[in-house]
Amino acid sequence: MISREKLKHACCSKEFSQRSKDDVNQISQLSDHLICQIISLLSTEEAIKTSVLSTRWRHVWLWLPSLELNSRKFSDTKAFVRFGDRFFDSSMVTCIQKLKLTLGDNASNVNDTSYFTSWIDAAIKRKIQHLDVYWAEYGYFTHSRLRLHSCETLVFLRLFKVFLDDSVFVVLPCLKTMYLEQNWYPSEATLKKLISSCPVLESLKIVASNIDAQVYRVHSRSLKNLNIIRRTLKVFNGVAGIVINAPLLCSLSIDDDESKIFIVNNFESNAKLNISLNYGLVGSDIRTNVSSRSSIGDFLTGISRIGDMTISQSTFQLICLYMKLEPLPQFEYMSRLCVPLHATSLIWLKTFLRSCPNLKSLILEEIGYNNYREPPSVEDNQSVPKCFLTSLEFIDIKFSFRELGIDMKFVSYFLEHSASLKKLTLRSDYHSTKDEIFKKLLKIPKASTKCELVIL
Repeated sequence: MISREKLKHACCSKEFSQRSKDDVNQISQLSDHLICQIISLLSTEEAIKTSVLSTRWRHVWLWLPSLELNSRKFSDTKAFVRFGDRFFDSSMVTCIQKLKLTLGDNASNVNDTSYFTSWIDAAIKRKIQHLDVYWAEYGYFTHSRLRLHSCETLVFLRLFKVFLDDSVFVVLPCLKTMYLEQNWYPSEATLKKLISSCPVLESLKIVASNIDAQVYRVHSRSLKNLNIIRRTLKVFNGVAGIVINAPLLCSLSIDDDESKIFIVNNFESNAKLNISLNYGLVGSDIRTNVSSRSSIGDFLTGISRIGDMTISQSTFQLICLYMKLEPLPQFEYMSRLCVPLHATSLIWLKTFLRSCPNLKSLILEEIGYNNYREPPSVEDNQSVPKCFLTSLEFIDIKFSFRELGIDMKFVSYFLEHSASLKKLTLRSDYHSTKDEIFKKLLKIPKASTKCELVIL
């Protein structure tokens, strides 16, 4: 049978050999179903070029199950619209599995932009499964609001920099994966309704635009994986926030420098959490900001059933300041913790670990300076965290060990007090000290006789 490379060569050549013609004639004798499968192996551009092969192939590209349409590849805007209309209006297009629309600035240089919604409507009628709409220019595609209609077959949806219209009630009964990146929502209810319209949604990613200060309300009975990113805001009206109610959530990642409201309800026990947030607070603002302090306490209580937490430097600093003022909830289900800190911040870490009585694995990543200057009370420093005595089995320390004396004092504490420790791994990028580190480790008394020492 003709190969993909031969077919591409034949399509791209104005003249091709008699052997290539014979190959094309041979493949033209195949059934429509097999030809459609062959066409699906080509990109959209390659498939369209097959129309020059013969009369039989003139409209074969319309059988494509997947279409990638990029307005920037059309020098003339009207040609782009005509091409799309031809495809979506064709009676030969009976099924569209995947559609990716990439819209550049020329996509809005026509008086009537209704084609944008009409194409998506046409794809929905043809039982589309994957829809990807990407606005590739600065700003937003505000020339035509995206009006989604109910679609019983859609399983994947990605929208980038589009203006959503919430005037139509939508039901997406099969949608499992949704990526919403830098879109514009007319109101807070728009996003909430869209998420609620997906009864089997399992994976959701939301990337906020820098002019969106809304509260994102994620209510889902099926959601398992959630990733929210909000870094910089250029507007000052409104109070950005995140409210999550997803009882089956297994993995939550939040990277948010701006939101001041974080509420998590019904978090699944043993779930994974990766957080970087600071409530818009700077330094010791938490002491005087009573509402933020209360909100932080509610958030920590809401995530207290997690089993695996990776925490950023700024968030750990915020928690350190908080626990000087208020007691931490108990993280009884937490078995793994990854946190960045300086070797001189051991007292902060010990205070936090007293709230993790069943911790099994601890990963520590070095930061270049100590930003936790005020220690807890002396009384708090005297007791060893419970997990050191009963459950902590694995410690992985990623330090440079350039300050060998300070870093080794840090490591010594774990070896001397971790009675259940099975393995301690040190990862140093300062190679000249590895032999010296190992010699010092051998001299440290160990609470666990079964502890394995590894230096990488």
